[in-house]
Order: sequence, then structure tokens, then C-alpha cells
Amino acid sequence: MLGGAIVASCGDRGTDAMPLGDVPRYGVRDSAGITIAENPRLAPDSRLGWTVGTDPLVSIGTAEATLDFQLHGIEDATRLADGRIVVANGGSMELLVFDATGQYLTSWGGEGEGPGEFADLNRVRPWATDSLIADDPEQGRISAFDLEGNHGWTVSLRSRSEVSGIVASGLQAIMGMMGFGMSPDVVIGILPDGTLFTRDAEFWRTEGFWRQDHVYALRTVDGDTRASLGKHPGPQTFSGGSYTQGNTVYFTTLRHPFGQTTHTTVWGDLAVIGRTEVYEIRAYRSDGSLARIVRRDYEPRTPTQAEQNDSFRRYVAGLPAERRARAAEVTAKVPLVDAFPAFAGAVGGTLGHLWVAEFERPGEEHDGTLWTVFDREGRVLGLVETPDDLTIFEIGEDYILAKVTDALNIEYVRLWGLTRSE
Repeated sequence: MLGGAIVASCGDRGTDAMPLGDVPRYGVRDSAGITIAENPRLAPDSRLGWTVGTDPLVSIGTAEATLDFQLHGIEDATRLADGRIVVANGGSMELLVFDATGQYLTSWGGEGEGPGEFADLNRVRPWATDSLIADDPEQGRISAFDLEGNHGWTVSLRSRSEVSGIVASGLQAIMGMMGFGMSPDVVIGILPDGTLFTRDAEFWRTEGFWRQDHVYALRTVDGDTRASLGKHPGPQTFSGGSYTQGNTVYFTTLRHPFGQTTHTTVWGDLAVIGRTEVYEIRAYRSDGSLARIVRRDYEPRTPTQAEQNDSFRRYVAGLPAERRARAAEVTAKVPLVDAFPAFAGAVGGTLGHLWVAEFERPGEEHDGTLWTVFDREGRVLGLVETPDDLTIFEIGEDYILAKVTDALNIEYVRLWGLTRSE
């Protein structure tokens, strides 16, 4: 169960009157080469003159699709310069390619262990000017394809040793993939200079309330670590309610609906990390140096037990009948968290804007998702609303590319028009 949507901030002062010396100093300043942007919280009607179309321009996916062309397990999608859309379809372990109108063209890759094949698909992103990189976290490697779908190379992203290797396709010699029993990294995004923004993989605990610390790093395309960005905690999660089927013991694992987490994205040429305990976002250059800190005022508040119970009640009601009793038993044991998250996600737009999603507290819900948009330096510009329940992959100059899942759990990739006006 996902919460919301998706160091310290001078804005965390609640509603009490502030002494004169504590009045926030809003604006952008430079401190030892680091740009620090301090922003007020905007009124709900402080909307930018930007609108998202009510109907998508392109819709990919259908409930009537055959099994060999059913969108399922979509983790990412990207739009190429010629308008084609490439979808990382985890259900078939393929990169599915569609024309600018959403008509299917071809597929690249497929399930397997060979060069250009996948056991998992997490990310597909442009690389250089004429290639794509697809991430396979299950096998701990990335693969590059040109824009016609020809496989170029595959590189391991597992923890490095003195022995490194590249798997090449075609007539090139196989130099050896590293098959160490080490945790592979997951690609978050790719900076314009080709630097990979990564974190280590997920694991699951079987009992109790917990958070996993993830290691974030910037790495070269051949897998070497360029800079460590340290450890940051993942989502607050509760595991319990063990049961047995056959010889296997299963646990019910829930991400707390109001739990804290860490959000990441690529913002222009910077790697972004934001921990939701406070409204502060840190952006790093490809060499690992801190370039920018963006802060915005917000008022922390602790959820009530009634609010948590209501959230879990709605979650359980949406489950299949055979799972409801077990899930209800587990949700009754989940403790309260100290505070709602300060924000619910972040996406970097192609024009250099940073979009940060508002976390919708009970009683503050909107028809769609409300985003605070910041300029290249971190100044707040205004609010923009997008359709609800989108998993946004890209925000372009005049479009938004995202995944939608309907009530029957059918997945779609859709492209909405984005009109920017003053």
C-alpha cells in the first residue's frame, strides 16, 4: 500500500506567532557555492497559468489486448524526439515501441539472460543523443540500444571488484558478466552527461514496523562509483500476519499510508534527494557536490487514529474478498506515525522546472494531484493540478507522459497536453 500519491527546514514553525528574529528570510542566496532557496507556502489559489488537457492526446493499452501484447508491470516510459513512445513493459520483459499516435510498432529485448535480454525492467531513459539505457535490477545490469532497437552493450551494476566486464552483442567478444552474489543497484535516472543516479535494491523484513536505509550513488556508465550520496531511509513499512500455503510462509506487508520516505528524481543536470520529514530537497552535481537546497514552509501535523483507521478501512474494502479479513487483522496492529510527510513526490521537467507533489492529508483532498513548481534556482513559481492517480514518467515542454491503472487493474500509458501560459 503506497502512501499519498507517490535537513532541517526553517519553515517548520507551525501556526504559533513567530518572534521577529525567526521570520523566514525568503529568496535565493549563495552559501559557499551552494544555492539555497527559501520559499513560503502558497495559498491554494496561487495557480500558474498552466493547464493539463482533460483528455489524453495518446492512450496506449486496452483491456482487449492479447496476452502477447498486454501492458503489465509498466515501470517507465519515455518519448523520443520523433514522437515515438518506448514503454518498459515488465510483464513481457520487453521495450515496446509505439508511434506518435499510440500505434504499436515493434518490441526490443525480451525475457532471458543473454545480452539485451531482461529478468526485470525498472527504467528506460535516453542516453547520449542516439541511444536508450534500460535497467534490469534483477540481474544487476543495464543495456544500451540505439534508436532502431539494436543492442549495443550490457554492463553490470553489481558491487564492483577489481574484475569488471561488459557483455557485447553481435560479433563482439563476451568479456564476462560479473555473477557475484552481491546486491545490484537500481537506476533512478540518468544525468545529461551520462552519469547514472542509483540506489541499492529493496529487501523485505517479515515482522514489525521498519524502514530500510538505501545507499545512493552517482556512477559512470560502466558501473564504477563516481560519488556516494550517502544513506537515506526508505518508506515506513509494517510486516505481519504470517500464514502458510503449502511449504511456504507468507507475510502481509503494508507501506504506511502516512509514512515518511525519501523521494528522488533528476532535475536538469542534478540528482535530487528529498526526505519527507521536512520540506527540504537537496540537489547534487554529477561529481557528488551539493549544488542546491530548496526549502518551503509547511505545517507539520500528527495523524489521528481515526484518520489512519479510515485510510486502512478504504484500502481493505478495495481488496478481493478472500484477502480482506487477513489484511484487516494486520492493519489493526500498525502504529501511528509522528507526522504526515511534507510532500508526496518530485519530478524534474525538461525545461528545468522541479515539480513537487503535495501530500494530501485527510480533509485536504483535491480532485487531482496538486504540484508546487519551482524554477531552475529553486524559486517557487506557483501551483499546477494534474489528473489524479498518475504515475508520471516525464514532463516535457508541452506534454506529460504517465501511467494510469483503471478499476480492473488494466494499465495504460497516456500522454496529456500541457499548455503553459502566463
